[in-house]
This record gives sequence, structure tokens and C-alpha cells, in this order.
Amino acid sequence: MGFIWIILIIVGIYFFYNSNHNVNKFLHKKSADDIIKERFANGEIDEETYMKMKDALRK
Repeated sequence: MGFIWIILIIVGIYFFYNSNHNVNKFLHKKSADDIIKERFANGEIDEETYMKMKDALRK
């Protein structure tokens, strides 16, 4: 019977950690600057577009 409690505690800790981790990811919102940096790094936009977007955000 004690073995079942240990398994339940481990499973509970696992689900608590995962739900807490997912909430933190959901609550952390990227800034517009972070998004355009990421798009530039991924090759989705070229340097000229990146600079125009960056300048537009600074205004």
C-alpha cells in the first residue's frame, strides 16, 4: 500500500511541475522587438526589412 502512495506522489509532482511550466510559458509574452529579432534570425525577413521594422518600433 505504501508503494502506491509513493507512485501517486511522484505522479502528482510531475503533473504539478508540467502545469506550472506551461503556465509560465503562457504568461511570458514576447516583445515586438524580440519577435522581429527572431524572424530575422530565422531568415523570415531580410536585413532591410528588419531595420525598417526596428526603426518603426522606436518611434
